[in-house]
Amino acid sequence: MGKYSQANLIDEELSLIGSTNFIGKMLHKMNKSSMILLSIEVPLNSYLRAEVFCEDIQDITETPFDQRTLLTLLYEDFLYEAKINPDLKKIFKVLTRLEHESGKTAVLEKKTDSIFKLIHKEQHKELKSLDVRMRRKYALRGEIILADMEDAHPNHGYTIERVLELLYMDFIDAFRKGDNTEVIKKIIKLLDLED
Repeated sequence: MGKYSQANLIDEELSLIGSTNFIGKMLHKMNKSSMILLSIEVPLNSYLRAEVFCEDIQDITETPFDQRTLLTLLYEDFLYEAKINPDLKKIFKVLTRLEHESGKTAVLEKKTDSIFKLIHKEQHKELKSLDVRMRRKYALRGEIILADMEDAHPNHGYTIERVLELLYMDFIDAFRKGDNTEVIKKIIKLLDLED
């Protein structure tokens, strides 16, 4: 099984599930409610646009709102859509469409005679790193979706970090194209669902 995030939660979960000792069971229960930290890289110009957007949302809602909150909302919306429509082929098509539109080029790198891996090369030169804290169970759910996609699309190369980058870039691109009122309404609606 591949590695679908920096945290590699599937392997960790599988090792803890079968544990029969008390400490192993306690670790398993504690892990379910813990938080993990993931790091992504986004183009600097998109980061600046997102900063302005977050300030607008903060001004409108009068509640703290930053890029980490934006990423969390976008990812949770992705998981919700995957939950109500668990069509892995559709999810893969969405990710490949976002990949195509993201400004990164996807190149198949040959590993062996019959195994290829999708490598994403950034076309943007200046990148900004963003750290995202998320609930472990949400990251694990995303890893499982990506692992399940392997059946139909072996060695697809997607990770939770890449999904976050794609969702972020797609959202900021929609904002940049001027459909600001719909984008802002969508975020405010997502914030209302959080309450």
